[in-house]
Amino acid sequence: MPFFDIYKHFIFPSKRTKILLCFLIIFMLFLGYIIVQLTGGTKFAYLHILYIPVILAGLVFSIQGGIGAGVAAGILMSPFMPTQYISEQSQPFLSWAMRMIIFVLVGAISGVGASIFRAYIKELELKQITDPLTGLPNLHGLTKIFSEIVQMTHKTLIVVAVELNQIQKISAALGEEGTDQLTKQVADSLRQCVGKNGFLGRLRAHGFAILIPEEEHVLEILKNFESLSENTYLVNTIPLFVEMRFGISRYPNDDNDLNHLIRKAQLAIKTNQNQTERISHFDKSIGDFSEHNLLILNQFKTAIDNKSLVLEYQPKAYLQTGKVMGFEALVRWSDPVLGLVNPMDFVPLIEETLLITPLTRWVLETALSQMDQWNRKGLLVPISVNFSIRNLQDPSIFETVVHLLKNYKIPPHFLEVEVTETCVASNMSILVATLKNLREIGIRLAIDDFGTGQASQQYLFELPVNAIKIDKLFVQSISYNSTATAIVKNAIALAHDLNLDVIAEGIETQNEYDLLKEWKCDGGQGYLIGRSMKAEDATAWLKERVKPHKPKGKA
Repeated sequence: MPFFDIYKHFIFPSKRTKILLCFLIIFMLFLGYIIVQLTGGTKFAYLHILYIPVILAGLVFSIQGGIGAGVAAGILMSPFMPTQYISEQSQPFLSWAMRMIIFVLVGAISGVGASIFRAYIKELELKQITDPLTGLPNLHGLTKIFSEIVQMTHKTLIVVAVELNQIQKISAALGEEGTDQLTKQVADSLRQCVGKNGFLGRLRAHGFAILIPEEEHVLEILKNFESLSENTYLVNTIPLFVEMRFGISRYPNDDNDLNHLIRKAQLAIKTNQNQTERISHFDKSIGDFSEHNLLILNQFKTAIDNKSLVLEYQPKAYLQTGKVMGFEALVRWSDPVLGLVNPMDFVPLIEETLLITPLTRWVLETALSQMDQWNRKGLLVPISVNFSIRNLQDPSIFETVVHLLKNYKIPPHFLEVEVTETCVASNMSILVATLKNLREIGIRLAIDDFGTGQASQQYLFELPVNAIKIDKLFVQSISYNSTATAIVKNAIALAHDLNLDVIAEGIETQNEYDLLKEWKCDGGQGYLIGRSMKAEDATAWLKERVKPHKPKGKA
């Protein structure tokens, strides 16, 4: 904003600017004096040019400058200057005195106004760089401090990000007022740890950052951080323990921009696999991984519109008869920048964002459209699609499924929804209603990756599940590992006792197939049965194995 920059030179001038403006004011005073003389005397100077330097002096140098310039202007318009040069008529003393008073008043008013305005602007700027709750610098304030430190010294500067564990749950329990009290107490304890050796700021609702200009103070402050593990905060007479984690990045080694340094320090916390370590240091390999993830997310935003996604179909078969059980729909992505992207690289990332909603809708619509084509040819078989926790939390997902089933006239029992065991176990109370709604209209439900999560038996009783899919980790170990064998056999027996189907994932050898068949496993999936195929290949595969029948669900 150019105007803002110009005005700041006058309202908050630097020392150099003040000197230049001082000479300008003196020059303008004498220039005004000369102009008044050239125009014929004070009688003709109704709008004195001398008011300009007086007002300018008041704006720049406050009331003292305005009064001083007013006095100077009054002296220049002294009784020695005649009213008219032609008649050499002298200026009355009273007239001169009045002019002097007016000049001084104009200068004083300009100075007072400028001082009030300057104080108001400073207050606004202070609000812009200060967190109102804690009084700490906010991100803008920290950025200003960071810039000043960098200009003063070229030494290494340490940036520490502070994250509070489980703070969302604590906030939900305390409410807004209680959370504010806790935040103030946490800020006070951090302020004591940092002392005069660094600069503490608040980033957002529950995050803090610290700038440490001197390397030698880092160990002392980190030692103080360790003592915070013993702190208990009292909010509304409730003692609370808040665990803090700290991430560290360095200027200029890791980056030159404060925002990037803070993000990298936060990334160090999030990627720390050792949960017993409360202090994590940023590593370049973490940053490279993160940049790649950001690129994936950025490229994926246009993947559906650019038609760079393809749905492939991996067959499932009944192990006892070898007949076709159905397909699992698997999304594949070939990006013009990234090339062919491994599903394990992008699917988990997408599941953590709102991009999972349009992706799941695309998978559903593409799969049901393909089922419609197979149905017209008398080749309709069930297809399973994967749902994430975000999908099941989406209030519109049920209506979306119902609409698409009606649109393509596919009987609901030909669609199977797969959810992972870990997803269900950690969010059961949230998901039960959605899963029951899907089941009530006839959609089949399967628990994917069975055996890798927690409380497996509990949710089998509580959820309207039709099938479980045993994770390939166990399936591919049954030929040589007795523990895996016991887990798989027990899972099959448990499922059958509950009248559930069992599908084994990742079958790659004939021995695995034979053992699972012997143990009465219902279905299987894996490279031995068939790799994932594009739609046209899956159609050809079906034609070889399925006898055409009358289209299902058609009017």
